[in-house]
Amino acid sequence: MRANRFVNLDDARTAAKRVLPHVVFDYIDGAADDEHTMRANREAFSDYALVPRMARGSVHPDVSTDLAGCDLSLPVLLAPCGLVRAMHPAGGPGVARAAKNQGTVSVLSTVAGNAVEEVCAAAPGSVWFQLYAAGGRDEAENLVSRAQAAGAQALVVTVDTPVLGNRERDRRHGVTPPLRLSGRNALHLGAQVLARPAWTARAIKDGVKIARARRSGGRPATTRAGAVAMGASPFSWEDVSWLRSRWQRPLLVKGVLSSDDALRAVDAGADGVIVSNHGGRQLDRTPGTLGVLPEIVAAVRQQDPSAAVLVDGGIRRGSDVVIAIALGARAVLVGRPFLYALSAAGQAGVEQVLSILHDEMVRTMALLGAASLSDLDPSWVRRQPAR
Repeated sequence: MRANRFVNLDDARTAAKRVLPHVVFDYIDGAADDEHTMRANREAFSDYALVPRMARGSVHPDVSTDLAGCDLSLPVLLAPCGLVRAMHPAGGPGVARAAKNQGTVSVLSTVAGNAVEEVCAAAPGSVWFQLYAAGGRDEAENLVSRAQAAGAQALVVTVDTPVLGNRERDRRHGVTPPLRLSGRNALHLGAQVLARPAWTARAIKDGVKIARARRSGGRPATTRAGAVAMGASPFSWEDVSWLRSRWQRPLLVKGVLSSDDALRAVDAGADGVIVSNHGGRQLDRTPGTLGVLPEIVAAVRQQDPSAAVLVDGGIRRGSDVVIAIALGARAVLVGRPFLYALSAAGQAGVEQVLSILHDEMVRTMALLGAASLSDLDPSWVRRQPAR
């Protein structure tokens, strides 16, 4: 599907479902256990109504911001996601280029499937690096050194993965963690893979490309340190402090759902926190992220007004971004929407998702009467009665 046919982010999901084998689509689309938390993320936005201010004349909203030393054209980052290369051969470099072209940042996951050096070279100044280190501090130090040398602008330490969540959709496909997908080892899934010939052909072609690179002595696209294999990564707050001492640029902690943990992160030296429940993919029945955002913002501002609070989970509209900013987030991250778009339309699809969110934000703020992100505060939203 051509990217310009996406009218909204749900169109990207529909397109991805047509293109991807069921196992790959469900890897993106699914969550842990009964998927309560994934639904709670989305439903939390329905708890808030926007409160416009009328007769303010013509308003031309400015949705740009700065964050961790990066100037952003919109406050929407591309979240770290595993197996990005399995969605489309454009992989991490294509996602990073899409972010750069739209004036924002891509956060590369350790398990995206592309080396951090390759991705940073594709989009200089627009890549952050998200750290998993199943091998402990030795592996972490190696990855951090590589990311810093490659030019990653910030380090994101994910703390909500001491063990892997129970992702039943994957298990029903006969795939158990750590999940590995490639053009070669996906063939055992048989009919559902062959029923998606376009994805199968490009996955096989990409696998041949990787094999040739290895034979020619080039850096493998996936190495032990950057392999498409998700494993548990049990960080402690002492580890976060240790990482802070080894990383010279902004550092954020991802996976925070309480004010206590947010303050621990700041005390450990974090420049910011990302309010996240891993898209519902780890512990089910945790609260929707928007519901806990205000209390975390209040606690962090009191402790360190310079620390940034970001949020992810359930964002599907520019109006969702506006609500999150009004409740105190400096920026948001989106994951599933850009993976759907990447699967269906490559780098152009990712750019279209960001363009849609930008345009929806501008339109929403113009209708609200808000001229800039700095205008937004809780007075622009209202909590609706429980349904």
